[in-house]
Amino acid sequence: MFLLVSGGAHFLAARWLLAVSPWARERRRLVFRIAAALSLILATLRLLSRWFHTPFFHDILAIAMVELAIIVMSLAPLGLSLLASRAIARAFDAVKPPADTVAAEARVGRREAIERAAGVTIACTTTGALGWGMVRGRHSFTIEEVPIKVPGWPRALDGYVIAQVSDVHVGAFVRDRELDEGFELVRRARPDLVVATGDLVDNDAAFIDLLNARLLGAGARDGAYVVLGNHDHYAGAAKVAERIRRAKVGLLHNEGVHIRRGDGGGFALLGVDDLHGRKARSPGHPGPDLGRALAGLPPDIPRVLLAHQPPFFNESQGRVALQLSGHTHGGQINPGFRPAAAVMDFVAGRYDRAGSILYVNRGFGVTGPPARVAAAPEITKLVLLAG
Repeated sequence: MFLLVSGGAHFLAARWLLAVSPWARERRRLVFRIAAALSLILATLRLLSRWFHTPFFHDILAIAMVELAIIVMSLAPLGLSLLASRAIARAFDAVKPPADTVAAEARVGRREAIERAAGVTIACTTTGALGWGMVRGRHSFTIEEVPIKVPGWPRALDGYVIAQVSDVHVGAFVRDRELDEGFELVRRARPDLVVATGDLVDNDAAFIDLLNARLLGAGARDGAYVVLGNHDHYAGAAKVAERIRRAKVGLLHNEGVHIRRGDGGGFALLGVDDLHGRKARSPGHPGPDLGRALAGLPPDIPRVLLAHQPPFFNESQGRVALQLSGHTHGGQINPGFRPAAAVMDFVAGRYDRAGSILYVNRGFGVTGPPARVAAAPEITKLVLLAG
């Protein structure tokens, strides 16, 4: 899939270059060979990132990922500017045809020069936005304080604080620096409970140890609990789960626990496996099973569910008071609008349906290009109030 995206983007970029540059048209084969090479190099680097973890390698991978992101983000405005330029040129030629061949060629040359200038402007603007997102945006951690009234919530736990992180993606682009920046805000939230809603690692199970240490060090009275996400499945769900359990972090794998039962009855904290398990099953990780998570818990206490992907809300609504999810990264790169909203029902923030509440965290780390634009990494401070 990654190779298809990279190959398609570089092919379209090559087609645009041929459309606006006589120099490129004279070297058509070379242009397409370079596009193919860049696609293969990027796909190969992404594959090798599973095994190579040196800072130098990650720097090279970051440059390659940003190069692809620049092309992908530039393609739509480049295409629109090209269509507009050609439409205006045809209209102008219809009103005032060129006097001879020399005049026609001069007019085409001027049009292509304008198209090239527009392309350079678009590419530079995109590069600047992604550069900011890489250097500053992905480090601009924010606390979102979200008060939520929960029907039946115990008066003894009024003001209970859950600190949520999601999509940490520990690995190539999230290491000690980013973890320390984000978990400083987690500690500042003074949580009673810390939860991490999936995509804990990027693609290597070994990196979960870095996150385990931060979760345990957050100082929450009721500890830390996590669920797996699709990237944790890519890294090997069994391996990730084993390291989490070994560290004594609470892994809720289609399970539930009764929290603070002595304080007005407490509440049920539930966690389900990721939806990815349903289409790519591995032993012991078959995907979400809310019924199994609810088994053995009192039916009359409030239920808080951890589920990595927001669409699981379509199954959980009406059965839980609150679902906490991530997965979307809030779009991660939003060039003045949120493209993810065109293909996702739940992107970021709060959603209410059938008496249940879904909260979607924008995420902690990055996937793909190591940049965030208009989607600051989020630590959610959920303050649960008696309804």
